[in-house]
Order: sequence, then structure tokens, then C-alpha cells
Amino acid sequence: MPLNELMIQIPPLPHFLTAGQDVFPPGSQHVERQQIGVFDLIVVTGGALHIGEAGTNKRVGPGQALILRPDLHHYPTKPCEAETHFYWVHFRIGSPWTESIGASGSSGSDSASGSSPVSGLHGSAGGRFASRVDTDKNEEEGLADHVQSSDFGHQYELRLPRYAALANPQETYADMDGLLALSARADLAGSWRQQTIFHRLLFRLCKEAQGEHTESAVTKLAERTASWLKANYRQSVTNERLREELNYHPIYITRCMRAVYDRTPNEFLNEYRLEQAKLLLLTTDKPVTDIAAAVGFEDPAYFARRFAASVSLSPSAYRKQFEVRG
Repeated sequence: MPLNELMIQIPPLPHFLTAGQDVFPPGSQHVERQQIGVFDLIVVTGGALHIGEAGTNKRVGPGQALILRPDLHHYPTKPCEAETHFYWVHFRIGSPWTESIGASGSSGSDSASGSSPVSGLHGSAGGRFASRVDTDKNEEEGLADHVQSSDFGHQYELRLPRYAALANPQETYADMDGLLALSARADLAGSWRQQTIFHRLLFRLCKEAQGEHTESAVTKLAERTASWLKANYRQSVTNERLREELNYHPIYITRCMRAVYDRTPNEFLNEYRLEQAKLLLLTTDKPVTDIAAAVGFEDPAYFARRFAASVSLSPSAYRKQFEVRG
């Protein structure tokens, strides 16, 4: 099957676990493993790795990146022909993800495996140099495998190419070196910095994927619409208002929102209004009718129905469950 894109619902963001680099002399090859329980991002800076996964073979050369899945069998297809240097990163995804490979696609969450990163996964193949950076073991065990995606409010789709030529490889190499340079840090600031660098890496790969999509204009309009709706959720929003503000026909705007967010503008708007209402119920003692008006619902009864349909509680009952009982 072809390698396409990982489509990840965020937040929560993917979590960095461990990283390293290896140099393989000619004749060495990547190890064979299956169901390792973590995603494995490989970035080659010199030479080439020849890797197969579930029937698809890839040559990963300088300036190219490959992501191996946690639930599939991967293996070498031939030894390195020249000295090969590459970086690698293990990470987890704690939210729903899928691979966009048409009818044969699959989905899941690698966190269900509960596996730790495979120690020495790359270095055991005969490389003459290896280094690795680990996050704290407690940090790995503390990943919220049972967290509901709804606990994070509105989610977005992160699209990561599983195989890509990097547009700016030197920037990616610098980030990899930054992860390795933090290997001596065992404090919160160092761990936080690792996650920040790792997320910047993923964002760069995400941009690589977007650059290959002819529908990038669709994504831009959907994101522009979402931003406008968030900034104006307290106001009355009509199709005519969307047309005036965004300079596109409402039907096209709706099509773009469905493609990117799987929601119409109105559905997106009402979900955001309900999230803001939850905040006001938690942080203020305002009457429910005032909160409904404050987040853009003109009819308090309609607000109550929408809230109950979304949360399975009335607004008053939602607030009451967080009140301190004497």
C-alpha cells in the first residue's frame, strides 16, 4: 500500500519521547521490527536507507523524511551502499489518527499499545556511532491514554506526510541537533523545550504536506472563516454577513468548512459558542439567560436545548456539578 498522510486530531499534540542519530557504514541496514508501539520519524542527511513497511519499499536519501507506523511491520530491503547518516525521533499520538490511503486506510491510536520506545532500535543494526535523548520515564507513563478527545474543546486536523522531500532540510537538521543538545537536561525547562522543538518539526512537515495539496486554497479559506467566526461569535451571523466579510459565496464557504473541519459554518459557530458558555458557567455567577445572550444565542430556550444536546446536562446542572457543597 502507498505511504500517504497521517491525519491526526489535535489537541492533544503528539508527544516527543526519544531521539538520536546514527551513522551506518556501507553494508549495514535498518533493523527489522514489528508493532513497536511508537511512531518512528527518520530524517536522512547523507547516504540512503532502504526500508520497507507492510509491502511498500522506500529509499530515504539526503533531505528526505519517513515516518514508520507503530502498528506495522518494517524491515530493510537492502544494505546501505555508502556511509549513511540519519536522525530519528520516537513519538506518540494520544488522539485519534488515520492514514489517508483511500479504501485500504486504517486508523487507531498508538497509545493503546502502551509500549515504551524500543531502546537501541537503530543502533543495533551495526552502526558505528549512535546517540539518543530520552524524556523522563514518568513522563511517558503519564500520557493520558484514556483521555476523551472532547476534553480538549474544538479540535483540528494535523496532516503529516509519511514520506517527503524536505523543502528546507537544514532547518530540520538544526531542530534535530537542538533535540540532541538537550540530552544533558533533566529539568522541566529542558523537557518543555524538547516538546517545543518537536512540535516545530511536525509543523514544518505539516507545511510540506500542505504545499503538495491543490486544495490549499480551500484550507486557507476554511481557517480564515473559522478565525472570523471566533472573533465575532457574540454577534448575529448570517450567510449574507459571511459573503460580505469573506468575499465568497456562502455555499463555497460551507464546502470549504466541511472539507477541513467536517462542520458547516453554523455548526462550527454554535460549538464555539457552547465552549464559551461552559467557561462562563464555570467562572461566573451570571444567570443562564445572560450567558446565552453573551455568547450569541438570542433565544435562551434554544441555547438550553443546544447545550443539553451537546453536554447531556442543562446549563444549570452543568454549573452545579462544579459547585462546592456545604
